[in-house]
Amino acid sequence: MKQQIINDLNGVTVGGNYTGGNSIVNHFYGSSAEGNQANQKGDKDDRTIFLSYNWHDVEIADRIDKHLSRLPGITVKKDVRDIGLWKSIREFMEGIRQQDYAVLIVSDLYLKSKNCMFEVTEVMKERTYADRVFPAVVEQGIYNPLIRAGYIQYWQQECNKLEDAIKGIDLANAAELTADLKRYRSIASSMGEFLSMVADRNNPDIQEVEFQIEKALLKN
Repeated sequence: MKQQIINDLNGVTVGGNYTGGNSIVNHFYGSSAEGNQANQKGDKDDRTIFLSYNWHDVEIADRIDKHLSRLPGITVKKDVRDIGLWKSIREFMEGIRQQDYAVLIVSDLYLKSKNCMFEVTEVMKERTYADRVFPAVVEQGIYNPLIRAGYIQYWQQECNKLEDAIKGIDLANAAELTADLKRYRSIASSMGEFLSMVADRNNPDIQEVEFQIEKALLKN
């Protein structure tokens, strides 16, 4: 049970330093257990969404972020807001697996970005990842198998170029580059499965994708 108590102390000085103002305070009656149950229910209903995008698609990302962030119980994780100064970008990207859902803005530059595709390979480690992602398709070419093959070839070539570059470096000095090569190979081997999954979806138009994501969240 709830009752509103009106605080009408506008301009009245109380206790030396506090000057009152008009406000409304919601006072709840009932046991503390009831209050705890309400809080637990709210926590249970809270969901997080990781927004994965290439910075060239920032306008689309901002539009989706603005819309979804207004929904009750939804928190959108976005790099420019959630990576602190001098904090690890890679650790933030790895956090995609801990979120309830991920929105992937699939554009040409997204599919050629090692950071974006690293996020994709991370979320693909989850067994039910296909049920947790909302592809926002910008690059319509992915529906063409020849175009999809081109992206796989692109990452194979990137692997070959990095591997050739590492050959000229002493192995003792190439540990980090070898780790990068491993990530490149993971992207190359995952690209076909990822693109086929996205191309098989009845993806909404990019101009209304945020509204369709909202509808899907309400159903879940």
